[in-house]
Amino acid sequence: MKLRYFLLTLFLFLSMTPLLLFQAWPHSEVLEGELDEVHERHLLLAQNLAAALERYYRDLVTTFDLLLDTPEVWTETKSMVRVLDNLSFRHVCIADWNTGKVTLTLASASAPCPDTIPEEELDRLKALAIPGEVTFGPVVQTADGENVLHMVRPLEDGLAVGAVRTTYFRELGEAISFGVRGHAAIVDHTGRALSHPLSDWVETRRDMSKISAVQRMLARQTGVESFYSPALKGDMIAGFTFVHPVGWGVMIPQPIAELQQKADVARRSGVIFLAIGVASALALALLVSLRVVRPIEQISRASSKIAGGEFGLPDLQGSSRLLPVEFNELSQRFREMVLRLRENLSTINALAYQDLVTGLGNRTYLHQQLDNALSAGHAGALMLIDLDGFKAVNDMHGHDVGDKVLEVVGKRLCEVLGVARLADIELEETRQISPDAFRSSLVTRLGGDEFAVWIPSEHIHRAEELAALIVGRVKEPIVLDDAQIRIGVSVGFACYPEHAQNRSDLMKASDLAMYDAKKAGKDRFVAYSPALRTAVQTERKLTAEILSGLEKGEFLPFFQPQFKLPDKTVAGVEALVRWNHPERGLLSPQDFLETARELSLLAEIDAMMLEQSTGLLKSLTEQGFDVPALAVNLSEERLTSPGFPDALQMVQDLPFELRFELAETMALDNLDAGVAAVLDQIRAAGCLLDLDDFGVANASVLGLMNIEPAHIKIDRNLVSGIEQGNTFERLVRSIVDMGHSLNIPVVAEGADRLEQVERLAQIRCDYAQGYALAKPMHIDDLAVFLKSHAQEERTA
Repeated sequence: MKLRYFLLTLFLFLSMTPLLLFQAWPHSEVLEGELDEVHERHLLLAQNLAAALERYYRDLVTTFDLLLDTPEVWTETKSMVRVLDNLSFRHVCIADWNTGKVTLTLASASAPCPDTIPEEELDRLKALAIPGEVTFGPVVQTADGENVLHMVRPLEDGLAVGAVRTTYFRELGEAISFGVRGHAAIVDHTGRALSHPLSDWVETRRDMSKISAVQRMLARQTGVESFYSPALKGDMIAGFTFVHPVGWGVMIPQPIAELQQKADVARRSGVIFLAIGVASALALALLVSLRVVRPIEQISRASSKIAGGEFGLPDLQGSSRLLPVEFNELSQRFREMVLRLRENLSTINALAYQDLVTGLGNRTYLHQQLDNALSAGHAGALMLIDLDGFKAVNDMHGHDVGDKVLEVVGKRLCEVLGVARLADIELEETRQISPDAFRSSLVTRLGGDEFAVWIPSEHIHRAEELAALIVGRVKEPIVLDDAQIRIGVSVGFACYPEHAQNRSDLMKASDLAMYDAKKAGKDRFVAYSPALRTAVQTERKLTAEILSGLEKGEFLPFFQPQFKLPDKTVAGVEALVRWNHPERGLLSPQDFLETARELSLLAEIDAMMLEQSTGLLKSLTEQGFDVPALAVNLSEERLTSPGFPDALQMVQDLPFELRFELAETMALDNLDAGVAAVLDQIRAAGCLLDLDDFGVANASVLGLMNIEPAHIKIDRNLVSGIEQGNTFERLVRSIVDMGHSLNIPVVAEGADRLEQVERLAQIRCDYAQGYALAKPMHIDDLAVFLKSHAQEERTA
């Protein structure tokens, strides 16, 4: 029976009971009626408070998880600070699992995280941690005397710790008081006081676990029980329950003595009330049922809606002098709580689905919309967009400018698609993602410099046109702080259901197309085709094989002799990398070097070749073979790597001349101070610098003057075309003459025919290298070749 009907029936029955019967009514019966009322009222209040605390608990966990799982909200934006303050967070930080040293402060309200969590406290927090879950500890006192609850979640290499003040518990508990000494008490899951009318009990975190009602709360029971209160030194009766799932306890106790006093008053006043008559009793019953019970019913209904996920502002009865003060205060506090929850929910939803830099939807938003579209069977196209040259923007102008560039790009994408940013939509509208949002185009940022666009079925025929517009629009200059910034863009797109049957495969197909666009030269778009998957799989297989080959030592140096002209004596060798592939056999650099460059592995390969080639050639000279010089390639990645100067210390005092050939991809016309210093270190170590691939690419006369090389090496593309009197011969002759005018010997590589060698000798080129004289060979074959060549020279 509802409380309203119960009270109405009770008052009517009492009004019609004969006066003598009422006078003869035992005191215990009156008291029992009071206790029945307590059962209903106190238990309802306890359950309402527990519902409020349960929502508070979920807000704490949701916000805590959001801070840990969404790096974009780590900075203390105004909206995040407001959320933390509203939820009474003291701070949130991440500490090292073993040492307790705080490695990262995710958020700080009014009290900062400690530099290091004391060992005893760290052990207590670690004991609370459960993998994959957020758990709460009991109320404890901080070093500055404030009571807090700790919430923890273990991470892969640390422990996330949040400190929550008990302010909300005290405010919620203080809002409940009735009678003379009726009140609310809230305890943590160990029975220690979080809210209590005796302030010293709260300050000292009084252990209340020996009270029978508290024991039942901690056992996750709900009900009404009588017990002895050591605080008020008397028997109490309380409605109690627990907060799911954290296990906090809530009870609404009242001294039984007050109920006994009420029973006495009721018995003495019974005659007077009956004299008023049935009509007055009925009016009183209606007034009580309508005015007193209605706020409780309204709060109960509002609590049920909140528990079901509806956060509309509750329609509560306004303040009235006819109601007890406690009910008015409870209604007001409940309304304030709902307003705070609505505000927090709007902010959290905005943070959960919105990219804070660009104002676009984020990866989570895109995934939900794609799932909605695909589950509904709606066709469409997904474009993945990657900015080209964005890293240089961050490096040259800073991350603040980089963020502004991302924001401008996001706005331009929205302009091309004719849609609004998620940030430009009212928060009320974004509180829940619309299930029909996928019916229009979507622009989102996945993270970093990567964006995604969903094009619905009605515009899918314009996918290529829109992709071309995106490429052109993003390429337009961006003017920020008097700086004109230009970036490129690579776009790849795939269609559903033509190219994929689910979200994951659709994103993979679009990613393959984008990868092909970037590889094909950037500033372009590519539509997915099945052939792309095969090509990319082959490329990725090669990538994995290169990494495995480096680990297993499958890369080794081959040596190609260099000959002095015109007598063709051996003047040295060049170390050239080869890959002894376990399945494909011996591979030359053109089969793998470009992929290695994309993987930034050139420095590692150069280091390996330097170590192996010097060691092998040193061993060969110790066997009596005469090799005057060794030339090794030196890429820009190796030259600028931190470990290269140390490697120079290990190649001193070699029994042959060591020459470093600077790669053609290096910009030598304008050397920065760091590179120039490393070149000086090379010379100081007794090594020589050769200018490789002269005549093409980045090798220039200005670069020659900057590095002052020991040799100039003519690019093979010029040498391979040399014939008597042609343009190639004239170019090669001019380079030889220029070198001689500067007292720099000239080496011609790529002399693969004997007539080319003869022409080089005729134009006074100093050295030649090519297949016409000797191919690159294994160290064992080099020993045989040197021995045979020496015999031929002696015979000649």
